[in-house]
Amino acid sequence: MVNSDNHILNARDVQIIFVDLQPELIKGSQTVKPEALAGNAAILAKVASLTHVPVTFSIVPVQGEAGHNIPELSQYATVNNTVPRVMAGTFMEPRLVSALASHHRKTLVISGFATEVAVLQTALDARKAGYTVYVAMDATGSRSGRTESAAMQQMEMAGAIPTSVLAVAAQLAPNFSKKPGSDVLATFDSLSSP
Repeated sequence: MVNSDNHILNARDVQIIFVDLQPELIKGSQTVKPEALAGNAAILAKVASLTHVPVTFSIVPVQGEAGHNIPELSQYATVNNTVPRVMAGTFMEPRLVSALASHHRKTLVISGFATEVAVLQTALDARKAGYTVYVAMDATGSRSGRTESAAMQQMEMAGAIPTSVLAVAAQLAPNFSKKPGSDVLATFDSLSSP
């Protein structure tokens, strides 16, 4: 559960959604380099695995072909936690809404591309659905800093909280002297600057 006074994440109430992190899409990222975006998203997925936080992947078709996740996420994505969709917003896909609800966790961390489209709509719709929303900015990319800034302002006005992979990881496993915190700490060196 999130403490509304200081916004501390609790691994038992958190789930993570990865939205449209697909090779053909993220290659256009200007705000976080595609390699950094892929690497940071993979670290977020690894931290989720280490802390037993459920993950969901949402993908869209690209040029008429079925979408697929970036290779860095392939070891975490399965047919059970990946939901294809055709609509811009993830919450427009009933199977995805059901998948998120099935975890019974009301804090949603978002990683994805592009901030102005899928990430924005996911954040706004998740807030309407009663989720506490965090956006991992170093695991989220956009084609434009200007439009990403506008989208983030809109998300913040709706109550979403900008954060980073490092901040999420440290809150999910705050004790670095024992597992899973010691394993989470080991991932920090792999984080890339946007």
